[in-house]
Amino acid sequence: MPTGKKIVIFVRPGLDSFLKDIINELSGSNEIEKVLIGENKDLKLMDKWMEWADICWFEWCDALILYGSALPMAKDKKIVCRLHSYEVFTNLPFQVNWSNVDKLILVSKPIKKFVKDKFGLCEDKVRVIPNGVSTDDFSFKQRKPGFKIAHVGYINHKKGPMLLLHTFKAIHDADGRYTLHIAGAYQDSRYSLYFQQMTKHMGLENSFFFEGWQENLDQWLDDKSYILCTSVLEGQNLSVMQAMAKGIKPVVHNFVGASEIYGEKYIWNTINEAVAMVSEKAYNSIEYKNYIENSYSTDKQSKAVNKLLDEIITSNEEKHNFNYTLYWNQRLNSKFNIEGVGYMGLGVIYNKFLYKNRLDILDGVLARLFEDIRTKRVLELGPGTGVFTGYFHSKGVLEYYGIDVAEKSVNELGSMYDTYHFRHGDIKDECNFEGAYDLVLASDVLLHIISEENYKKTVKNISCHLKETGYCIFFDPVSIINTKSISPHAVIRDKEYIKKILDGNGLKLAKILPVSYFMNNPFDRKAAGGKGMCILEAFRVVSHLFSNNFISDNEKLILGEYLLYREKKLLNKYNQGLSEKLLIVQNKNNKQEFGFEIRDLLDKESILEKISSLEKLLLDKNIKRHKHFNTLKELLDHMENNF
Repeated sequence: MPTGKKIVIFVRPGLDSFLKDIINELSGSNEIEKVLIGENKDLKLMDKWMEWADICWFEWCDALILYGSALPMAKDKKIVCRLHSYEVFTNLPFQVNWSNVDKLILVSKPIKKFVKDKFGLCEDKVRVIPNGVSTDDFSFKQRKPGFKIAHVGYINHKKGPMLLLHTFKAIHDADGRYTLHIAGAYQDSRYSLYFQQMTKHMGLENSFFFEGWQENLDQWLDDKSYILCTSVLEGQNLSVMQAMAKGIKPVVHNFVGASEIYGEKYIWNTINEAVAMVSEKAYNSIEYKNYIENSYSTDKQSKAVNKLLDEIITSNEEKHNFNYTLYWNQRLNSKFNIEGVGYMGLGVIYNKFLYKNRLDILDGVLARLFEDIRTKRVLELGPGTGVFTGYFHSKGVLEYYGIDVAEKSVNELGSMYDTYHFRHGDIKDECNFEGAYDLVLASDVLLHIISEENYKKTVKNISCHLKETGYCIFFDPVSIINTKSISPHAVIRDKEYIKKILDGNGLKLAKILPVSYFMNNPFDRKAAGGKGMCILEAFRVVSHLFSNNFISDNEKLILGEYLLYREKKLLNKYNQGLSEKLLIVQNKNNKQEFGFEIRDLLDKESILEKISSLEKLLLDKNIKRHKHFNTLKELLDHMENNF
């Protein structure tokens, strides 16, 4: 690897335990700075260190990489993120600007396909480099079967705590001399209470020892004969490997990917199999140590990291290689519902109300564009899961066409609407368009074309196939103040830029209407002046309420409808939106002008009546007991009354 590079490693305090060997290796020929970021208020500290560094390493896929990948300088930096395992099951990776990240490091192969499929990452973006284990750090000795069983790690749902206790109970029933020793901590007090109760009822009180975190794990493991793992999924489970380095026999539950990490020999599927593994005479300490040295040595890890960083440093390839075809095929295959095409992470219920708002506005617009939509030839670009397909079908539209890059979309919608026409293809390719259309609709589609060349091709295709008297309707996050995008799979384009592209293709922007004020990420919040942060905080509270389960689905249905009408009230009052917009586009030769505004599409009296009835329902259902709801209501009231 080229020498003399400046490398900064960003990590949260207490989460740097996997970095020691990597830092030691890289420090030999490079300038290394490990920067601990404890609070979100300290994130600005990263700006200085990213400016200084040649390579920025983010340990864990958490809030640090979200912030760092969104900085303007990120596109010019070499950036590496190492994801361990838990992050995959959060919404954090969806928010990372992967177009600014050179490589994502995973610690195990089993999780690679899942990550690629879920987040739409290209093959060359992802690299598997297992954690290394330094056998020199752990005292080895030839051992033989004994009666002390170790378990190391946090006690949480991922570690299979109930399986742990019941497996040990079966082992203890086979021979009462076995004891279980846990080095770790409870992350959920429910498991502490469960263990206290069940060890008593199972008669394990004198055989179960919870001993807390150990400063010297090597010493603590020294008198143990087995290391028991009952996890449901792990990146690697480093404590098992460390015990093997000491010559301790592993007894590993067949968690997702376990056989690829440990091989079949050390894996059990049933409790009876675990009992047999502990009870059998077979025991080979040198075999366990050799397995770690041959498969997971720190030397192997260091060489792989050096090779990767060398590739990144010497590569002149463009970072911005997001594959939107792959992304949408994988996203719709994993979630073919309204959330799959909507705001990921906020659930089906919230997305239904987001789309209800769009459909209501679309209904008002179409009533002003066409006397009878049923007779019109309609093309939808990227119909996805068919939200708007269903709308047009309900309106009696006879001639409908859809083009989508996701084969799942074409197959599912084709079977649902057998008189409609669906084509699997890319909207940048002119061959997928046939004839001329009265209406071309693209809802949250054009923003995912991150290549400006492909964006221009798509606009040209629309222009070539739009009737002289036809209209395009685009729902997109269009900025009125030139806000820049921070997403790897979405581009926020400026209104003036869009006008220029349209003009170059014989089209014009006839009207732009606001669609969302606070219910979507208010990226144009600076247009609201000093109240912008209040609006952003409202969206954050909304996201928190709908991405968690501390309110029921029935409560979410009531709350979602209430927010929809508060949204409409704000749109009506200020005639302004801070994220999603509706664009009406027509041919330059079409002289039709539109004098209506968003408030003309919204019935103020019915909105106020609906809000009043919903507030009574919120009171009846005692939803005000949730502090987050009260915070949100205060913010909404502040928005309405103080502008």
